[in-house]
Amino acid sequence: MNRPLLSICAALLASVACLANHAQSPSTLISSHVETGERTFSTNCSGCHGSDGRGGERAPNIATARNIVALSDNDLESIVKKGVPGSGMPGFAYLGDPIVKDVVAHLRILQGKTSITKISGDPSAGRALFFGRAECSQCHMVKGEGGYIASDLTDYAGGITQDSIQLAITRPDAVLASTSTVVDLLLPNGEHVIGVARAEDNFQITVQTKDGRWRTFDKSKLTDVKHTDHSLHPRDYSTRLSTKELDDLASYLVTSAADAPAKPARRRNN
Repeated sequence: MNRPLLSICAALLASVACLANHAQSPSTLISSHVETGERTFSTNCSGCHGSDGRGGERAPNIATARNIVALSDNDLESIVKKGVPGSGMPGFAYLGDPIVKDVVAHLRILQGKTSITKISGDPSAGRALFFGRAECSQCHMVKGEGGYIASDLTDYAGGITQDSIQLAITRPDAVLASTSTVVDLLLPNGEHVIGVARAEDNFQITVQTKDGRWRTFDKSKLTDVKHTDHSLHPRDYSTRLSTKELDDLASYLVTSAADAPAKPARRRNN
């Protein structure tokens, strides 16, 4: 074989080796699409629809509402791209078709239309933690028991993976709704009122304190108003609870959701 031909063969072999090194396995590509869908939903959709898709003050439930769940992927992709005229929902065609498909795929996960990792924890132990040492019930309610300053978790875990549940427990501020942020109000007498800001304008602020009370203050009469970047949810569960205890809590929430009756979609006032 002459020298020029050898050089060409060597270059071809080097190119093939380079492509092989950079090729992604199917599982890596799938993981990438899942992460893209979750991240894009969190950035563009959760602010109105909630991180779990079950609705908020500005947008409806799209996770368990039967009329939404029944739509085809093509219908959902069209809605995401075009928006809903007159409803306040803009179009997201600028994201491009591949990312829109990833967002719809993530919504299907929230709707429970995909295989869910089997929860390995003990639901009885999880319930004991929820109402005991983990102190979840001080703020959250399950099946009518517990607090009410935070969301009702009775059917929260329906169609959600174990990893997603544990992420919500250990990183509660990763996706934080504005109605969940904590404010610290300093009164003229030196008293601090700490709670969740439920309503605020230029003149007044209404907070709900941990005991469930709603209190409204004239802002001009407050010494200081501090808005935080976190919720009331403890931020030390990743170190305070063991992996098994996190599994147990997740198992309890999944079991609760499985036993909960179907929840109708909340109507939205346009």
